[in-house]
Amino acid sequence: MNKYLVVIFLFCLMGCSTISKVDENSLSLKAKLSAIINKQKDTKPGLSVLVKHKNKTLIKTSKGLANQRIVITENTAFRIGSISKTFTALSIMTLVESGQLSLSDNVKQHLASLPNNWADINIKDLLSHKVSLSKDFFAFNNLHLANNATNSTLLSYLQQDDLQVSKLERDKAVYCNTCYVLLAEIVKHVSDQDYNEYMAQHVFMPANMKQSYIVDENTHLKPASALNYAKTTRFFNIEQYTTGAMAQVSSINDLDNFITALKQEKIVSKSSLDNMTQVHSDLGDDGLYGLGWIIGWGNEPFFAHSGSQDGYQSELFLYPKYDLEVAILSNGGDETFQLQSELMQAIISHFKALNEV
Repeated sequence: MNKYLVVIFLFCLMGCSTISKVDENSLSLKAKLSAIINKQKDTKPGLSVLVKHKNKTLIKTSKGLANQRIVITENTAFRIGSISKTFTALSIMTLVESGQLSLSDNVKQHLASLPNNWADINIKDLLSHKVSLSKDFFAFNNLHLANNATNSTLLSYLQQDDLQVSKLERDKAVYCNTCYVLLAEIVKHVSDQDYNEYMAQHVFMPANMKQSYIVDENTHLKPASALNYAKTTRFFNIEQYTTGAMAQVSSINDLDNFITALKQEKIVSKSSLDNMTQVHSDLGDDGLYGLGWIIGWGNEPFFAHSGSQDGYQSELFLYPKYDLEVAILSNGGDETFQLQSELMQAIISHFKALNEV
């Protein structure tokens, strides 16, 4: 379930060499993006889009329905899926910076209830997906297990005698939702705060993310938040309350503020962010991974993440070398996912034609 998407912009960047240069008389990037967004019908589930270049907002707009009565605005919060992992990783780094834990700490040092086969796994292994599990709680064929599941449910699942755990060799990695749920539990244990409270105090507040919150067994999707396909709080027809891997809800305004706060070192220091955005592992077809970020290539690569939860699709893309940042949130499944793809292709091809990417 919620298997990692190969991020749209990876396809775009690899394919852009075949796209001809933009004619001098072509529409501006803003006009192109507006034309794509205008394909979205007002009466269907929709999307929010942010594109920034050199600290200037090229476009920030929303269109479509959050639910059957409310239209999407820049303050409408969406489930952001696996982009939640980026924020969980940042919460871990705040604890590292405060000296409350180390990336080399053994996982069992903070989660003593884990079986002994976790003895060789450290926090950095969790952050970089360098853990192999013989059984995946989050596999799509385990939806019956995930329904109404909490972090405690997962911790109980990991107690099975026949569940094998191993640390992957060298730079190899396998995308691991379980790893990030455990990271949320480590945040809770080390800080002595609920994960959602710690996120609010140490990540959302410093970044001025006023609409952001964590869905768990005690906090459900708020009435003004975007519903899945604009009609249901459920995804894949289940309710799930595990946190750390995909439980965050945020608006496009929040992600705009987050990008600014990240650049201004209001959440973690530049040295911590630099560490997070180095390549720490190789997910094979799913790309290179840092600590909570997908990493591009070259000396100054982009760093990014995507998310998918049934009809919810999300993208967060930062390319510091060119001062280019993109965030897209949607709740319309394949239809809005297609618009996201078109938007990313338009953005990348535009800068490619200007020899800026």
